[in-house]
Amino acid sequence: MRSLLLPAALLSLTLMACGQTTPQTVSAAPTAANAYAQRPELQDADSQAILEKYGNDPGLLEALQEAYGERPTDLSLPDAPAITGLDLASDRLAYIKRTGWGSVGNYNNQYAAYAGTTRPYAGLDWGRDGCSVPTGLGLSYREDFRPACNVHDFGYRNLKVYQRTDANRKTTDQAFHTNMNAICAAKSWYKRPACYSAAFAYYEGVRVGGGSSF
Repeated sequence: MRSLLLPAALLSLTLMACGQTTPQTVSAAPTAANAYAQRPELQDADSQAILEKYGNDPGLLEALQEAYGERPTDLSLPDAPAITGLDLASDRLAYIKRTGWGSVGNYNNQYAAYAGTTRPYAGLDWGRDGCSVPTGLGLSYREDFRPACNVHDFGYRNLKVYQRTDANRKTTDQAFHTNMNAICAAKSWYKRPACYSAAFAYYEGVRVGGGSSF
């Protein structure tokens, strides 16, 4: 009796002729969890907690790629309108955005000059209460990020009064993330990845839970 077994190559050709293909292995998309979880710089409890919670988020992967120099670091802050001197209300709003969306250094200069006064515009809220830890994560970094949190407080407390929009809240959060990353970028190469991870977690915290404060 003639054998019914076909050589593997002939079987493959037969399947192709019938419009079928042999199964292909699909590689999983890279994630922060599978790419960085074993790095020695990320073995602290904070970093492991962040990887467990956000390890499949592309945003955390991008943050770690920046920390390790695997992608360009963008520390540019959002554009803010110019102060024209033509309209008090418009200039006050422009000042709020330039301060709340600006650098830590600029905010510190404005705070030193004007907190507790009615200058440069009446009705500004200079109150600040530091950083809130992201819900569900017992992270440190509150003192590291305090300068960025102060800028963020100014943006939230004043924009919710003078121009409360989702777009303004999102831009204030983005400036917060950039200011935290700038703080992280100044650290040693060994501390940078954990810091960038924490900055991402704090940013996610305000995006998810900060709406009631704006």
